[in-house]
Amino acid sequence: MQRFLPGASFFNMMAAGIGVGILVTPLVASISEDAMTSVPSSPAREASYGLGARKRSTTTSVVFPAAVSGIVASLIIGLSRAIGETMVVAIAAGASGGSSLTFDPTEPGQTMTAAMTALAIGSDQVKGAENTFESLFFVGLLLFFFTLVLNVMSERFVRRVRQRY
Repeated sequence: MQRFLPGASFFNMMAAGIGVGILVTPLVASISEDAMTSVPSSPAREASYGLGARKRSTTTSVVFPAAVSGIVASLIIGLSRAIGETMVVAIAAGASGGSSLTFDPTEPGQTMTAAMTALAIGSDQVKGAENTFESLFFVGLLLFFFTLVLNVMSERFVRRVRQRY
């Protein structure tokens, strides 16, 4: 990392983002591939080939629109998994408790799930200053609402664009 970004530390938010991207990409690709292969060899696909279209143009103009609900669902599943990857981000981002708010990806940082882990490290007592217990529940509530909003949006989108064969 020092070679490309001279002022960056080895453990930073950019490293965490790359690690989570590597973990989430196979999941999204697998589910998207399943969605695209589940599109039947319908008259539209056969007609596209019959008109002389190549495989690439048939995929982009016939198969992709038919599988868009599954592809979007895979993206939302990938985003939900990326939100939940606590340990990878905690290790790769530097796991610096009490990180200040910064938008520089080359600085160490902490995610919401890692902050919850740092606040309640394996005991029934939450450590820290006052309002720590309330902060822990607030962060958990925010994560719950993020997940709920993602699930509701995906369900509405999939219902709106789903095609039945």
